[in-house]
This record gives sequence, C-alpha cells and structure tokens, in this order.
Amino acid sequence: MILAGDIGGTKTLLAIYELTGPARPKKMRLFSTKSFSSIKTLLNTYISEIKIRPTCISLGVAGPVIKGQVNMVNVGWRFTVKDLKRKFNLSRVFLLNDLEALAYSLPFLSKKHFIPIKSGRVDKKGNLAIIAAGTGLGEALLIRKEGSNFPVATEGGHADFAPWNELTYRLHAHLSQKFGHVSWERVASGPGIENIYEFLCKEEGLSPGLSSAKEIGQAGLTGKDPLAEKALELFFYAYGAEAGNLALKSLATGGVFIGGGIAPKLLSFFERGIFEEAFLAKGRHKTFLENIPIWLVNHPYSVLQGAALWAKHQLIKAQGRGNEFFS
Repeated sequence: MILAGDIGGTKTLLAIYELTGPARPKKMRLFSTKSFSSIKTLLNTYISEIKIRPTCISLGVAGPVIKGQVNMVNVGWRFTVKDLKRKFNLSRVFLLNDLEALAYSLPFLSKKHFIPIKSGRVDKKGNLAIIAAGTGLGEALLIRKEGSNFPVATEGGHADFAPWNELTYRLHAHLSQKFGHVSWERVASGPGIENIYEFLCKEEGLSPGLSSAKEIGQAGLTGKDPLAEKALELFFYAYGAEAGNLALKSLATGGVFIGGGIAPKLLSFFERGIFEEAFLAKGRHKTFLENIPIWLVNHPYSVLQGAALWAKHQLIKAQGRGNEFFS
C-alpha cells in the first residue's frame, strides 16, 4: 500500500493507494499541518488512526526537495528520505515538491477538472506551466520532449517581486522595510493578500479592520470593504503578472494551469479581466502570450494524486518497465 500525501503549509491531506490498478484514494484524512510538531508525528498519527501499515510513502511537500532533503520554510520543518525510511521501517520513500506532484497529475485528469480562464491555441507537444497561490506561491513546469513528460520543480515564487506602477513601488518599499527581500510570494499568496491590505490601510492612515486573507477575501468579494476589494485586485494583477513571467520563461505553449486553494474561492475575480490583463502586459511578447490558454485546476486532491502516481511510476521503473507510465 502507498501512503500518499499533500503536505501544505496550512493543511495536509493523506490517503492510501493500492500498489496496482487505478489510482483511487482510500482512508482520506485532512489535518492542520501546524497542529503537529513534525512530519513524523503527523504521519504516525494517521497510520495509527487507519490501522494500515504502508509499504511505501510518497509525499508532495510545500518546499524544495534537494537530494532527498526537504525544507518547509512556511512551517519550519526539515526532514529527509532517510529520516522517514528509518522511522517507519520502509525501503521506499519518495519526496517531491507539491507543484511537481501537481504537474505529474495533469495528464491523468479529465476535462471536467479544468475551468477555462483564458482561451488560446493548445500546442499538444508544448510545455505546461503550473502556478499556485496558497500559503506560499508554488511554480512548476511540465516539459514535453520526444513523446514523454518531464515535471520540473522550481522555487520561482521566491524570485524578486517587480512593481508595475507608483502604488506598487510604494508597496515594494513597505514590504522591503518589513521583510528585507521582497519576493512574488510576499504579494501573490494568502499572506500576500494580508500584506497588501495592511499596506493599503497604512496608505489611508487607517488601522486594518481585517486580519486574515479569508476575511479580506470575503469582504472584497461582497464589496463591503473597498480596501479589501482593492487588495484583491492588486493580488490578482500580481498573480497574473507572474503567471505571464513563468509562461515566457518556460515557453508554455501547452498552457498555463492555476492550482492552489485561493483561486477557486475567488473565481469571480477572474471575470474582471485583471489576471489576464497582467498576464498579457509583456510588451513585445504580448502576441505570443495571447495564444497561450489558461485553466484553473479544479480537482480536490490533484497534489495527492500526483504523489501517488509518482510512486507508481517509480515502482514500474524498478520492475524494469521503463518510462511507459508517462509516455
């Protein structure tokens, strides 16, 4: 049995998958990530609850995975493949970035799991770009070459934020004073919405009346708080701008896919055209981006599914059956 997981900065989703046959989750459980002191404690709690001993663990985690080591900066967890093998007495443990896991899942999802955000011409042999705002800002690629798919993890959300007008230059100065380095994640994420709202209140000489991204989102959607609505508009422009950057850097002619927990909750804001306007605002390469379609990934556990599929892929390779899984 495969224990698969989507280990986010806020929530963790775990499930059991059969080693063979269709990738269908069983014993699915949702946990608050920060309620646990470590990944070992979290996994042990789940295993004790379901009373099933896995033969393999595969986790998509919100952080970089380098040589089998994970640093989840938004939670303060560090762990390795070796740690988990030793703790759970397993020979097979796989760790991958959560957006990399999402990329793995895309070829296996059905059309009903994609909401069109922007039309375009799909290049079936073209690269895909994946961007997801949540507790942080995740970015990944699915590179297509010679009939096979190669997911690539990145930490692009931590690249330098680029202001686009007088207001956002002041936002950058505000965030620089607060954090030092200002990344896209400081703006295009859940905490980013909070940062923008705090800044706008400061600009108006007001004390923030709302504290969480959830509260700001609800107030902005209903129009009850003009500053909350403006914060969401700035968030969506930043989100679209960085999605356009990622599409250019990856030549994502196969499309851009939006993941994460924020976009589905604020779906009506896409209809305002703010995201698309920022996505296309790339000067001489606007025409190139006009041809790239954008979809929102509307699958309840795509990262979890991707982690399970990756484990199955590795097991197939171990049996000497090559890369047929993703061909």
